[in-house]
Amino acid sequence: MIRRVALAGFGAVAENAHLPALAQVGVAVAAVFDPSPERRAAAERLVAGARVYARLDELLAAERTLDALIVCSPPKFHAEAVLAGLRAGLHVLCEKPLTLDCAAFAALRDEAALRDRCVYTVDNWAHAPALARLLDVAASGRLGRICRAELRVARTKPSASAVPGDWRKDPAIAGGGILVDHGWHNLYLLRRLLGPGLELDSAQLQPAGAVDEVVDLTFRAPGAVGAIHLTWRAAERANFASVTGDDGTIELNDDILVVTVGGRTQTERFPQKLSAGSAHPDWLAAMWPAFLAECAGRSRGENLAAAEFCLNVLHSAYRATETARA
Repeated sequence: MIRRVALAGFGAVAENAHLPALAQVGVAVAAVFDPSPERRAAAERLVAGARVYARLDELLAAERTLDALIVCSPPKFHAEAVLAGLRAGLHVLCEKPLTLDCAAFAALRDEAALRDRCVYTVDNWAHAPALARLLDVAASGRLGRICRAELRVARTKPSASAVPGDWRKDPAIAGGGILVDHGWHNLYLLRRLLGPGLELDSAQLQPAGAVDEVVDLTFRAPGAVGAIHLTWRAAERANFASVTGDDGTIELNDDILVVTVGGRTQTERFPQKLSAGSAHPDWLAAMWPAFLAECAGRSRGENLAAAEFCLNVLHSAYRATETARA
């Protein structure tokens, strides 16, 4: 059971998503690490009773009653923090991307196996009510054999940061542009829809030679095809998903889900649009049982396999774009 955790990083996602989600599931935040004095001061104000540290190694050495570490730092720092948490004997929940380095991924996977600990990358979009419903319908067999799935994300700009600057558009920190920021979520969603045999077919990233702000990916799987479109250049925020099977279809326009099977249509409206906000603490809280299950050893490794797929697609997409420019 996970009762006491530490946060590695106290930026916007820690403050606005993880903190309220942990309160919802009844988990105590015992300690917080952040290198920024301003963010440490924010943690002292907002996290009652938590001890605050300027160094992660000092936190892990001092806090001996933790059950898990939650890594909420920018992507550049994920792998090092995850590895430190594992070596301290903790289960680790990490914001996406888990890592953008294949060697680091292998090291994390091996360390988790050695320590008999769980490494789980946040997959909260699969637990958004509208998308969870779409995934359930697709998996139920009502649509027959799934032959196509498409996911689209439209944003006017990257999400806001709790610190000055826009690290999501700095490849040295973020590792890429919108493909890293939104691509990871949509990759694990598409894999859930089309199965583990999913493979990247083509990748187009714009602008060429700069941080990607518009991305188009196509995929193939046994008996099916898929597509993902991502943009930071939209006129307004929106999310769209569609799934086509031999016997029916699903379309999700933000908060409206339409299922058509055998000529009959069912429409379901959800209280909140998928594109509304970026924190989604309720989705994280809904994800928590899946994290606990892997910590307990049930289905352990499924999330890590999805993370490896996401990592491999990101590498392939960026490599294909570089090759096309050469």
